[in-house]
Amino acid sequence: MVDVDQQVDVLIVGAGPTGLTLALTLARYGISFEIIDRKTTPSNNSRAIGIQPRTIEVFSRLDVAKEVLDRARTIEKGNLYFSGQWTAKLEFSRLVTPYPFVTLLRQNETEAILERALNAHGHEVKRGESLMSLTHYPSRVLAHLESDSSRTRTVEAKYVVAADGANSSIRRMLALPFSGKSFKESWVLADMKARWNISREEVHIFFSDRGVLEVFPLTDDTIRITGNLANDEAFSESRLRELVEQRSHMPVDIDEVEWFSLFRVHNRMVDAFIHNRVILMGDAAHINSPVGGQGMNTGIADSFNLGWKLWLHLKAGAPFRVVATYRDEREHVARNVLQTTNVATEVLQTTLPVLLPFQALGADVFTRVNLINQKITERIAQLHLSYPSHSRVPFQRVAEGKIFPEIEMIRTDDGMRQKISEVADGRFQVLVLDDGARDSTELYDYLNTHQAYFQIITLSKTSRPFFDQGNELAKSLFMRRGVLVIRPDGYLLHKQRHLRVAPFRDTMREWLPYA
Repeated sequence: MVDVDQQVDVLIVGAGPTGLTLALTLARYGISFEIIDRKTTPSNNSRAIGIQPRTIEVFSRLDVAKEVLDRARTIEKGNLYFSGQWTAKLEFSRLVTPYPFVTLLRQNETEAILERALNAHGHEVKRGESLMSLTHYPSRVLAHLESDSSRTRTVEAKYVVAADGANSSIRRMLALPFSGKSFKESWVLADMKARWNISREEVHIFFSDRGVLEVFPLTDDTIRITGNLANDEAFSESRLRELVEQRSHMPVDIDEVEWFSLFRVHNRMVDAFIHNRVILMGDAAHINSPVGGQGMNTGIADSFNLGWKLWLHLKAGAPFRVVATYRDEREHVARNVLQTTNVATEVLQTTLPVLLPFQALGADVFTRVNLINQKITERIAQLHLSYPSHSRVPFQRVAEGKIFPEIEMIRTDDGMRQKISEVADGRFQVLVLDDGARDSTELYDYLNTHQAYFQIITLSKTSRPFFDQGNELAKSLFMRRGVLVIRPDGYLLHKQRHLRVAPFRDTMREWLPYA
């Protein structure tokens, strides 16, 4: 018999944005967990800086969006230059979201915000602890941990979550293949204080015959630059000014380099995100090119997807197949992101001088077409990502398996508008469009019986605590009456244009044990 020092439902290994998001989600559901990290102190490196609109929607449901936005810089436009000439502009301001912009914030600051929220729920990261080995049983996992002071302990968990990054020790322990490709070219990354005559309110991407240069304003005087290098090119920090000026065709004065790094781009993914009682997420499960700022955002979405499913499984008694949908849905998304970033990286690294005029012409033409411009920015913003659904109607904006649009509802008490994510409390949100023309007693009886799982929001001309002024919302959804069920992660689960309880109950049987 192995001595166990602690028992929890979930052990999270890794306290980056992915692990912290999962921990905060579980804390809000009252699920017992521990989160450990081998580092003794929080990271102070800026690393990933781009937070996409979809991630801000997730943060809104976790009550941390306001603090993130208060501390960040928001970017509504991206400029494309070819051979030093401004050519085209990407418009994020047209995105259909309450957050139509890209948010720039250093990763260590994002982590600090998530950790403070976690502390407010009475939990803390156990730092300076490493996972040494796992012992697997049918209904549990024993995790053998060692601290930086060589103290050892054993934690028994129903599930172990690998959120320990691209060099995941758990992935290596399980001997999981990490299939994909590595690009030959190296990239340079630098955060620096610079005097440069460009807007600090927009992103700038310069294409040249020497390579690409991406410029992101972090503060009024600090910028992040990234750029690809030739296969055999030796590069040092002293050449940063040369690189910037050659590719932008603009003079720059660099006052201080805060962080300098060379890195290689990899697009890789494990074969399955769940292996018995070990669940992989974030960079432990998939890594991709940093082009478009997709990696950290995908990991955060992994965590939020898994968190509410563990709630249903561990607290409500839902079968394991509910948790298994994490594997199906997030593997689908990860493949999509890897394909997109792979193509984008190939395009950015194509520096043949003969192609530059054609690339410039294509960028000019495509970005002038509003629909194409919006499709590109939607993909960057991760608002296009959907999950498989058997009842999907093509080209339908509000459809099962898609992110439900961030509608605003009017509060009855003061007439102020409030976003649906701002009132979310972790349960399924059930929007009932009730025009009073049909008897809805049976539906409400069912909902009220199971309020532990349903947040009931009735929307009519006179409903409380929210009402639909002039049927504005009903008209925008093309529904006079009906039921919309929004999953805790903001995706539409069920839609019906009537108030009968049977179809709604049949859908919920897939997720809840009582139905």
